[in-house]
Amino acid sequence: MKYGVLMHKTTMNLGDDIQAYASAQFLPHVDYLVERENIDSFRSEGNEPVGVIMSAWWMWQKWNWPPAECIVPKLVSMHMNNYTIYRKASPIQDEWLQGNGGDFFRANGPVGCRDQTTLDFFTERGFDCYFSGCITLTLPKQKKTADAGTYVCLVDLKPELEAAARAWLKDSGLEIRVMTHHCDYRKSAASMEERFAAVEDTLTQYQNARFVVTRRLHVSLPCLAMETPVLSIVNMNDAGNTSRWAPYYSWVNHVSDKDFIEGNIAYDYRNPPENKTEHLATREALTKSIQAFIDETKDCTLPIGEVKKTAYTEEEARRWQNELMHWTLEKWLHQNRGLLEERNKFKKKAATLEKRLKKENGGALPEELTKIKTLEKQLEDITLKDWAKACIRRHKNQ
Repeated sequence: MKYGVLMHKTTMNLGDDIQAYASAQFLPHVDYLVERENIDSFRSEGNEPVGVIMSAWWMWQKWNWPPAECIVPKLVSMHMNNYTIYRKASPIQDEWLQGNGGDFFRANGPVGCRDQTTLDFFTERGFDCYFSGCITLTLPKQKKTADAGTYVCLVDLKPELEAAARAWLKDSGLEIRVMTHHCDYRKSAASMEERFAAVEDTLTQYQNARFVVTRRLHVSLPCLAMETPVLSIVNMNDAGNTSRWAPYYSWVNHVSDKDFIEGNIAYDYRNPPENKTEHLATREALTKSIQAFIDETKDCTLPIGEVKKTAYTEEEARRWQNELMHWTLEKWLHQNRGLLEERNKFKKKAATLEKRLKKENGGALPEELTKIKTLEKQLEDITLKDWAKACIRRHKNQ
């Protein structure tokens, strides 16, 4: 069996590469890089089977499902992009789970879910699923460095949180390292090896920190795996955090944004408490499950037709995918027509109000309103310009 590492080639979040790195540790060899957002168009040499650990945040792109026929999946650590559900941000919500899209999960299940929200998502729709946990919980410890224990890492804290952290740590005697998971591979030609080297450097710094303070899930979970004390600052009133942090919120030492800023921090930086241990059973079960997949597939020499579990053909899958795209886009366009009508009505009312204000102000708008209108026009021009550029790029790539 050949194996592929699932990556997001143009990611702007190092957490994606940390998940890919965690997956790669299980593979006997890496033969392919599989782009997460184009998994439907992935092609192997001669359509040979390619084993892929499917741990990722899925459905940013809404029409890339089901995966290519040659993919032999291990469905673990999957998170669904549920922004479409609670923010109504997309023309497609769960329609991709109908037809061949749902057949893929039914044939290759059960679905290992990264978090409670994803588990609820699949359970409510009748799929065989379970909580597998995040693959970053399986990360190994990194090498020890000479400066171990002499510094604390502050990772992607908001300015007000970083200021509060510096005030809290001012008498600690520890070096403060401000770090980030923000990266930009959109135009990068960096190889997998180079990107994984960046991951190892980051993880090594976390490994050797006295402790780590962060608001990021994929800092907290690797720290749990490596037994580095971590304090997670999490606002569970935010829908994005609620969807991703359950059940991990109770697995880590945590504090809210408000309490941290106000200094209500029950965490002794002089003697950082050990991490909780609720994750250990999940880590062990996930490791065994993935290793079993590798053991079952590594000696396989059969063609994909004798390996795949789905009944539909590649042609049938893409025909269904195309029909789904047409149907959901038409639905979205219908909804947007209504929004456009509301916008036009609002613009007419605004124009009427503007005329009245000019009349009352001697033919000119009040200065503050003039500034607002100028800013709105600038933002509108920027938005239209970016949209036009995106359309041109998409057309060139077709």
